[in-house]
Amino acid sequence: MSSDFKISTNRNISTKEIINLYETQRPFLPKPLREGKANKVNSIIDIVDEFDAFILDSYGVLNVGGKIINGVFEVLSELRKKNKILIVLTNGASYPTFKKVNLFQSWGLPLNETHVISSRDLLKSYLSKHQEKTWGVIGSPNSDLSELGANGFILGQKMDFANDCQGFIYLGSECWNNHNQNILENYLKNKNTTILVGNPDMIAPQNTGFSFEPGFWSLRFKKSKNIKIEYFGKPHLDIYKMAINQIYNIANKRIHLKRIVMIGDSLHTDILGGLSAQISTVLVTEHGLFKNYDYMNAIKKTKISPDWIVPSL
Repeated sequence: MSSDFKISTNRNISTKEIINLYETQRPFLPKPLREGKANKVNSIIDIVDEFDAFILDSYGVLNVGGKIINGVFEVLSELRKKNKILIVLTNGASYPTFKKVNLFQSWGLPLNETHVISSRDLLKSYLSKHQEKTWGVIGSPNSDLSELGANGFILGQKMDFANDCQGFIYLGSECWNNHNQNILENYLKNKNTTILVGNPDMIAPQNTGFSFEPGFWSLRFKKSKNIKIEYFGKPHLDIYKMAINQIYNIANKRIHLKRIVMIGDSLHTDILGGLSAQISTVLVTEHGLFKNYDYMNAIKKTKISPDWIVPSL
């Protein structure tokens, strides 16, 4: 049942390994519909007039781990002064989106509930139409299944509940480990089920190193013909459609797609997703995945090329 790509979760994974891991999954990811020119600028402010709406990743762009990146407040404030539309688009699905909004507001960022969309929101929409199942949820004790609209149990500290579940949801991995994963894999051998991945990220940048995320753990089921896996979040197109429609709602009109820009630190989620959605893209290189890494080599290897490159917002 396991993926052919073996990475030990007991050590820090390198950026090169992360890129190679994502590359193994390219057949299952959206296709970039064009190639950006990868023009370099010092700041988003240098190209602000190119765009009417800015879609921003959270980790690696606004914050790393639990800390806001220097200069983010000033840049977002300037964008708001210029009447630019801001949307934060995050694959963080463990907690209700309003908690993310509260965190941003505690940092003083000019964002409210209309400006933040998470993959959890897309998953909630799906679950509202599939309420008949009992779900086993990989998340945290505070993942609030009632708010999510999922009838079921949190798995992790206790795995016995798996026997009562008809489907499984990966929200977050902070309380998940290889031991729990092995128990779940053994339980699901030769069983027909559905796995919903609320956070397609495989890896997330933290203050020190990277964390393994739901997209990574769900790979272990890819070879099972009995298991249907569905993804909610970047780089898949539905989450971009949700963000673009929210921009149209805020603007009270349609905006040309090239005037909407996705800003992120990952080629395989933020940039690939933006290119497949036919919006503009900016790669941030100094705080997330490509900090201290040859990002131009990664662009050449993956053939995922953003329109612009900035060190930081």
